[in-house]
Amino acid sequence: MPHQHHPLIYIRSDGRDRSPYFREAPVASGGKNGTYVFERRVVEAGSLPSHTFDEHMLMLPLGTRAVRFRSVLNGGTIKGLIEPGRFRFLACGDTLSTAWNGPLDTLFLALTPALFGKVVDEAIEASGWDLLSNISPHEDRTLAHLLQLIQGCAEGRNIAGRLFEHSLLTAIAAHILVRYGSGRRRLPPGPSLPRWKFLRLRDFIQEHLGQDLGLSDLAAVVDLSPWHLGRAFRATTGRSLWQYVLECRVKAAQRLMTAQPALLLSTVADICGFRSYSQFIAVFRIHCGQLPSEFRRTLKHR
Repeated sequence: MPHQHHPLIYIRSDGRDRSPYFREAPVASGGKNGTYVFERRVVEAGSLPSHTFDEHMLMLPLGTRAVRFRSVLNGGTIKGLIEPGRFRFLACGDTLSTAWNGPLDTLFLALTPALFGKVVDEAIEASGWDLLSNISPHEDRTLAHLLQLIQGCAEGRNIAGRLFEHSLLTAIAAHILVRYGSGRRRLPPGPSLPRWKFLRLRDFIQEHLGQDLGLSDLAAVVDLSPWHLGRAFRATTGRSLWQYVLECRVKAAQRLMTAQPALLLSTVADICGFRSYSQFIAVFRIHCGQLPSEFRRTLKHR
């Protein structure tokens, strides 16, 4: 059962105030109000009357069995099978009623329109990116992978921190714009990252490693949109920005342990910007192939 402070997905029905999507509590939920909300729900056969969302909605059924459905989207009827691994997408403000004839185990992701405004920045006319609902089940392997990753963030299984979560949300928004946008079918290519901008970004990261860096924070340093920065950094360095920041933190931790071998490892983790001691251990082991305590023991034999 989710904790009460976890955000939930809400709907509007018959002009009433917002209410939870379903009466029953979700199996899992998480996310950040104002950006996204994730839910996993297991529901029996049933129906929902006409309703709308204040967010753009992704729905991905799990399991192994298909379930028949009948939906009315903005007055038009759509019938078919809700099949495992096949998405349905509902754009913010569209009206939907739906009925299904069997149990469903489904992932839901609500994304606020404001998130897309951060991808469609001032360089692109937002009017060219109206999103169109597609509730006929369809496959999208890239989006399925991204949804699994954001599920890990929402459920507290993100060892890469806020920067990874922000980067992931930006990638999801960009993909949805291309897949469901009514205007352009491609986002413009991101600019290359000049060396002086890379050096400015590198220096800023080194000076602020102890802080919980976000993608928007770093994009502002080099005057780029978050989406452009992510693409430009990967094109320039061959790796993601969040991976680079983690590498910087691990290297800083190694230098600190070498310089101050008596320092508590939990203090090292805090100084170098890791969210928790457990995150420090997990990330250090991935990058170095050993635990921080093992690394420190090797220093005694040098």
